[in-house]
Amino acid sequence: MRLRSTLLSALLLLLLASCASTKDVAYLQYAENKMQTEARALQDATIKPKDILTVNIQASKPELVASFNGIYWNPQQQYSSVQSGIRTFLVDNSGEVDLPVLGLTKLGGLTLREAEEVVKKALTTYLNEVPSVNVQIQNYRYSVLGEVHKPGAFVSANGKVNLFEALANAGDLTIYGIRDQVKILRENKDGSTTLVSVNLMDPSIINSPYYYLQQGDVVYVMPNNAIASSSNISSGTTVWISISSIALTVANLLVTILRR
Repeated sequence: MRLRSTLLSALLLLLLASCASTKDVAYLQYAENKMQTEARALQDATIKPKDILTVNIQASKPELVASFNGIYWNPQQQYSSVQSGIRTFLVDNSGEVDLPVLGLTKLGGLTLREAEEVVKKALTTYLNEVPSVNVQIQNYRYSVLGEVHKPGAFVSANGKVNLFEALANAGDLTIYGIRDQVKILRENKDGSTTLVSVNLMDPSIINSPYYYLQQGDVVYVMPNNAIASSSNISSGTTVWISISSIALTVANLLVTILRR
Protein backbone atom coordinates (compact mmCIF):
# COMPACT_ATOMS: atom_id res chain seq x y z
CA MET A 1 0.00 0.00 0.00
CA ARG A 2 2.84 2.37 0.88
CA LEU A 3 4.64 1.55 -2.36
CA ARG A 4 1.50 2.38 -4.36
CA SER A 5 1.14 5.69 -2.53
CA THR A 6 4.77 6.54 -3.17
CA LEU A 7 4.48 5.76 -6.87
CA LEU A 8 1.34 7.87 -7.14
CA SER A 9 3.10 10.79 -5.42
CA ALA A 10 6.03 10.54 -7.80
CA LEU A 11 3.70 10.40 -10.80
CA LEU A 12 1.78 13.42 -9.53
CA LEU A 13 4.98 15.45 -9.21
CA LEU A 14 5.99 14.57 -12.74
CA LEU A 15 2.58 15.62 -14.03
CA LEU A 16 2.71 18.93 -12.15
CA ALA A 17 6.18 19.66 -13.47
CA SER A 18 5.05 19.00 -17.03
CA CYS A 19 2.05 21.31 -16.82
CA ALA A 20 4.08 24.49 -17.42
CA SER A 21 3.02 26.11 -20.67
CA THR A 22 4.66 28.80 -22.77
CA LYS A 23 2.63 31.52 -21.06
CA ASP A 24 4.12 30.45 -17.73
CA VAL A 25 7.76 30.70 -18.78
CA ALA A 26 8.07 33.30 -21.57
CA TYR A 27 9.62 36.67 -20.71
CA LEU A 28 8.25 40.09 -21.74
CA GLN A 29 4.92 38.77 -22.96
CA TYR A 30 2.57 40.85 -25.09
CA ALA A 31 5.26 43.39 -25.85
CA GLU A 32 4.76 45.44 -28.98
CA ASN A 33 7.09 44.92 -31.93
CA LYS A 34 8.88 48.10 -30.89
CA MET A 35 8.86 49.34 -27.33
CA GLN A 36 10.72 52.37 -26.04
CA THR A 37 11.78 52.97 -22.48
CA GLU A 38 10.63 56.06 -20.66
CA ALA A 39 12.98 59.01 -20.91
CA ARG A 40 14.73 59.18 -17.56
CA ALA A 41 18.19 59.70 -16.19
CA LEU A 42 20.10 56.48 -15.71
CA GLN A 43 20.59 55.70 -12.05
CA ASP A 44 24.29 55.74 -11.31
CA ALA A 45 25.68 53.47 -8.66
CA THR A 46 26.36 55.14 -5.33
CA ILE A 47 29.41 54.44 -3.21
CA LYS A 48 28.69 52.44 -0.07
CA PRO A 49 30.70 51.27 2.95
CA LYS A 50 32.90 48.25 2.17
CA ASP A 51 33.10 49.20 -1.52
CA ILE A 52 36.56 48.83 -3.04
CA LEU A 53 37.50 51.78 -5.25
CA THR A 54 40.19 52.69 -7.71
CA VAL A 55 41.01 56.40 -7.97
CA ASN A 56 43.08 57.31 -11.01
CA ILE A 57 44.34 60.90 -11.30
CA GLN A 58 45.93 62.33 -14.46
CA ALA A 59 47.40 65.71 -15.33
CA SER A 60 49.38 67.36 -18.13
CA LYS A 61 52.58 66.09 -16.51
CA PRO A 62 52.54 62.69 -14.74
CA GLU A 63 54.96 63.87 -12.07
CA LEU A 64 52.44 66.47 -10.89
CA VAL A 65 49.98 63.84 -9.70
CA ALA A 66 52.32 60.91 -9.06
CA SER A 67 52.13 61.25 -5.28
CA PHE A 68 48.32 61.42 -5.38
CA ASN A 69 48.32 58.09 -7.23
CA GLY A 70 50.66 56.56 -4.68
CA ILE A 71 53.57 56.61 -7.13
CA TYR A 72 57.16 57.52 -6.36
CA TRP A 73 58.58 59.75 -9.11
CA ASN A 74 62.34 60.01 -9.64
CA PRO A 75 63.02 63.31 -11.47
CA GLN A 76 66.67 62.45 -12.19
CA GLN A 77 66.02 59.12 -13.86
CA GLN A 78 62.57 60.06 -15.18
CA TYR A 79 60.87 56.91 -14.02
CA SER A 80 58.21 56.04 -11.53
CA SER A 81 57.77 53.09 -9.26
CA VAL A 82 54.53 51.83 -7.86
CA GLN A 83 53.44 48.80 -5.94
CA SER A 84 52.59 45.87 -8.20
CA GLY A 85 48.94 45.56 -9.16
CA ILE A 86 46.17 48.13 -9.20
CA ARG A 87 45.99 50.18 -6.02
CA THR A 88 42.57 50.03 -4.41
CA PHE A 89 40.92 51.86 -1.52
CA LEU A 90 38.36 50.50 0.93
CA VAL A 91 35.40 52.67 1.91
CA ASP A 92 35.09 52.51 5.70
CA ASN A 93 31.87 52.35 7.70
CA SER A 94 31.74 56.15 7.81
CA GLY A 95 31.91 56.37 4.02
CA GLU A 96 35.45 57.76 4.04
CA VAL A 97 38.42 56.75 1.90
CA ASP A 98 42.04 57.28 2.90
CA LEU A 99 43.63 58.70 -0.26
CA PRO A 100 47.35 59.43 -0.72
CA VAL A 101 48.22 63.01 0.34
CA LEU A 102 44.53 63.99 0.56
CA GLY A 103 43.89 61.75 3.56
CA LEU A 104 40.39 60.79 4.67
CA THR A 105 37.92 61.91 2.03
CA LYS A 106 34.15 61.50 2.34
CA LEU A 107 32.87 59.65 -0.75
CA GLY A 108 30.16 57.42 0.72
CA GLY A 109 26.65 58.11 -0.60
CA LEU A 110 27.98 59.84 -3.72
CA THR A 111 27.73 58.65 -7.30
CA LEU A 112 30.99 57.98 -9.11
CA ARG A 113 30.75 61.29 -10.96
CA GLU A 114 30.08 63.19 -7.74
CA ALA A 115 33.04 61.46 -6.09
CA GLU A 116 35.27 62.52 -8.97
CA GLU A 117 34.23 66.14 -8.49
CA VAL A 118 34.99 65.96 -4.76
CA VAL A 119 38.50 64.63 -5.45
CA LYS A 120 39.07 67.27 -8.15
CA LYS A 121 38.09 70.04 -5.76
CA ALA A 122 40.44 68.70 -3.09
CA LEU A 123 43.30 68.56 -5.61
CA THR A 124 42.96 72.23 -6.57
CA THR A 125 44.66 73.11 -3.29
CA TYR A 126 47.81 71.41 -4.54
CA LEU A 127 47.67 71.88 -8.33
CA ASN A 128 47.50 74.84 -10.69
CA GLU A 129 45.37 72.92 -13.17
CA VAL A 130 42.21 70.86 -13.08
CA PRO A 131 43.23 67.19 -13.26
CA SER A 132 41.31 64.31 -14.75
CA VAL A 133 39.89 61.99 -12.09
CA ASN A 134 38.36 58.56 -12.65
CA VAL A 135 36.68 56.67 -9.79
CA GLN A 136 35.48 53.10 -10.27
CA ILE A 137 33.92 50.47 -8.01
CA GLN A 138 35.91 47.25 -8.26
CA ASN A 139 33.62 44.97 -6.26
CA TYR A 140 30.27 45.73 -7.93
CA ARG A 141 28.82 42.48 -6.62
CA TYR A 142 25.30 41.05 -6.75
CA SER A 143 23.83 37.63 -5.95
CA VAL A 144 21.27 35.43 -7.70
CA LEU A 145 19.65 32.65 -5.67
CA GLY A 146 16.81 30.17 -5.95
CA GLU A 147 15.54 28.45 -9.08
CA VAL A 148 18.38 29.31 -11.47
CA HIS A 149 20.88 26.94 -13.05
CA LYS A 150 24.00 28.57 -11.57
CA PRO A 151 23.17 30.43 -8.33
CA GLY A 152 25.94 32.45 -6.76
CA ALA A 153 27.59 35.84 -6.37
CA PHE A 154 28.72 37.75 -9.46
CA VAL A 155 30.82 40.85 -10.17
CA SER A 156 29.98 43.37 -12.90
CA ALA A 157 33.07 44.54 -14.76
CA ASN A 158 31.56 47.85 -15.91
CA GLY A 159 29.44 48.61 -12.85
CA LYS A 160 26.18 48.27 -14.73
CA VAL A 161 23.98 45.19 -15.09
CA ASN A 162 20.27 44.79 -15.69
CA LEU A 163 18.05 42.07 -14.27
CA PHE A 164 18.01 39.91 -17.40
CA GLU A 165 21.80 40.09 -17.70
CA ALA A 166 22.11 39.03 -14.07
CA LEU A 167 19.81 36.05 -14.64
CA ALA A 168 21.70 35.12 -17.80
CA ASN A 169 24.96 35.11 -15.83
CA ALA A 170 23.27 32.72 -13.40
CA GLY A 171 22.37 30.36 -16.24
CA ASP A 172 18.75 31.58 -16.58
CA LEU A 173 15.76 30.38 -14.57
CA THR A 174 14.95 26.70 -14.37
CA ILE A 175 11.58 25.55 -15.66
CA TYR A 176 10.44 25.51 -12.03
CA GLY A 177 11.14 29.18 -11.29
CA ILE A 178 8.22 31.58 -10.79
CA ARG A 179 8.73 34.32 -13.35
CA ASP A 180 6.10 36.80 -12.23
CA GLN A 181 7.26 37.08 -8.61
CA VAL A 182 11.04 37.47 -8.68
CA LYS A 183 12.26 39.04 -5.45
CA ILE A 184 14.94 41.75 -5.25
CA LEU A 185 16.52 42.65 -1.92
CA ARG A 186 18.24 46.05 -1.90
CA GLU A 187 20.07 48.00 0.78
CA ASN A 188 19.25 51.71 0.76
CA LYS A 189 21.56 54.66 1.38
CA ASP A 190 20.34 55.02 4.97
CA GLY A 191 21.10 51.38 5.77
CA SER A 192 17.49 50.19 5.56
CA THR A 193 16.52 47.30 3.28
CA THR A 194 13.80 47.11 0.63
CA LEU A 195 12.26 43.90 -0.69
CA VAL A 196 10.29 44.14 -3.94
CA SER A 197 8.68 41.67 -6.32
CA VAL A 198 9.02 42.10 -10.10
CA ASN A 199 7.30 40.38 -13.02
CA LEU A 200 9.67 39.19 -15.75
CA MET A 201 6.73 38.58 -18.08
CA ASP A 202 5.59 42.21 -17.96
CA PRO A 203 7.30 44.37 -20.63
CA SER A 204 6.99 47.46 -18.41
CA ILE A 205 9.71 46.00 -16.19
CA ILE A 206 12.29 47.81 -18.33
CA ASN A 207 10.99 51.08 -16.85
CA SER A 208 11.25 49.85 -13.27
CA PRO A 209 13.86 51.40 -10.92
CA TYR A 210 14.82 47.81 -10.13
CA TYR A 211 15.54 46.86 -13.75
CA TYR A 212 19.17 47.91 -13.27
CA LEU A 213 20.76 46.26 -10.26
CA GLN A 214 22.87 48.05 -7.70
CA GLN A 215 25.89 46.63 -5.94
CA GLY A 216 24.87 44.32 -3.13
CA ASP A 217 21.46 43.49 -4.63
CA VAL A 218 20.16 39.96 -4.04
CA VAL A 219 17.86 38.41 -6.65
CA TYR A 220 15.77 35.44 -5.48
CA VAL A 221 13.71 33.25 -7.81
CA MET A 222 10.97 31.38 -5.98
CA PRO A 223 10.11 27.75 -6.85
CA ASN A 224 6.72 26.87 -8.26
CA ASN A 225 4.20 24.65 -6.47
CA ALA A 226 5.58 21.44 -7.96
CA ILE A 227 9.02 21.94 -6.44
CA ALA A 228 7.62 23.33 -3.19
CA SER A 229 5.46 20.22 -2.86
CA SER A 230 8.36 17.91 -3.59
CA SER A 231 10.33 19.43 -0.69
CA ASN A 232 7.71 17.96 1.67
CA ILE A 233 8.52 14.42 0.63
CA SER A 234 10.55 12.72 3.35
CA SER A 235 13.96 11.23 2.71
CA GLY A 236 12.43 7.80 3.31
CA THR A 237 9.94 8.41 0.53
CA THR A 238 12.77 9.50 -1.75
CA VAL A 239 14.55 6.22 -1.06
CA TRP A 240 11.35 4.30 -1.83
CA ILE A 241 11.01 6.15 -5.13
CA SER A 242 14.58 5.21 -6.06
CA ILE A 243 14.05 1.57 -5.08
CA SER A 244 10.76 1.47 -6.98
CA SER A 245 12.40 2.90 -10.09
CA ILE A 246 15.13 0.26 -9.96
CA ALA A 247 12.56 -2.48 -9.37
CA LEU A 248 10.47 -1.36 -12.33
CA THR A 249 13.55 -1.24 -14.55
CA VAL A 250 14.56 -4.77 -13.54
CA ALA A 251 11.00 -6.03 -14.03
CA ASN A 252 10.83 -4.55 -17.52
CA LEU A 253 14.18 -6.10 -18.35
CA LEU A 254 13.03 -9.54 -17.16
CA VAL A 255 9.82 -9.31 -19.15
CA THR A 256 11.78 -8.39 -22.26
CA ILE A 257 14.16 -11.33 -21.78
CA LEU A 258 11.38 -13.85 -21.09
CA ARG A 259 9.46 -12.78 -24.17
CA ARG A 260 12.36 -13.63 -26.46
